[in-house]
Amino acid sequence: MRRAAKVDQNQGEVVDAFRKLGCSVQSLAALGKGVPDIMVSLGGITWLVEIKAGRGKENALQTAWAASWLGCRAVVRDIEGVIVTVKTMAAQSKQLRGMV
Repeated sequence: MRRAAKVDQNQGEVVDAFRKLGCSVQSLAALGKGVPDIMVSLGGITWLVEIKAGRGKENALQTAWAASWLGCRAVVRDIEGVIVTVKTMAAQSKQLRGMV
């Protein structure tokens, strides 16, 4: 039986920041097995985001999962990381809209 998912102490703050910047956020923490903590969407662009507090490092499962993932993924530690990720997603969304 799987234990309750462990979340970093700053997860609530990070999730709130994504939402305040207009993103949809879905927790993936219950999936475990190295899958990132949250899924974030903005303007048709979706990223998977691993949340780490301070200098926290990814464990072996997270590293292996990341190596096999072909989609967009970020590791976010603070509000600055949220802002950088959202700016990147917004730029991708703008580029996508220009292609249609």
